Amino acid sequence: MDNIEIVSADLDRIEHQNALLSLMDLYARDPMQGGEPLPANVLDELIPELRKHPAKMIWLAYRGAEAVGFTVCFLGFSTFAARPLINIHDISVRADCRGLGVGKLLMETIEAKARELRCCKITLEVREDNDVARGLYRKLGFDRSNLGAQKIPMEFWQKKL
Repeated sequence: MDNIEIVSADLDRIEHQNALLSLMDLYARDPMQGGEPLPANVLDELIPELRKHPAKMIWLAYRGAEAVGFTVCFLGFSTFAARPLINIHDISVRADCRGLGVGKLLMETIEAKARELRCCKITLEVREDNDVARGLYRKLGFDRSNLGAQKIPMEFWQKKL
């Protein structure tokens, strides 16, 4: 973890905008994310739309002067706990910097913010076949969501519009 610094992204700074767009595109091109570059319209709209979102939290990981990882999170709310929560929407580390502890530092930054905000939990999605990410998340105390005394597993569902 030598020389790794986590900074809160300032989307008014062009260097942070460029770092996020570049890292997001690398993330999209990863086989775990579909292996396709981000469409041009997404690259054009991402920063302006994120700027408008009041509940965003974005961190960039730098190794020296180079951006090597990022996370995009959103503040939500748990009605069952009557407290806020943080959802990790995206988290990625450049392939050539994996194994250096960057992901762990990003996760620790998110947890520190969640504790500061008195969040009841941190949520995320992970592919069932992403053993590396699942290993890190388990090591940091995450596990599959379940509900009730019977611990019924929950699934993440979606309807694309």
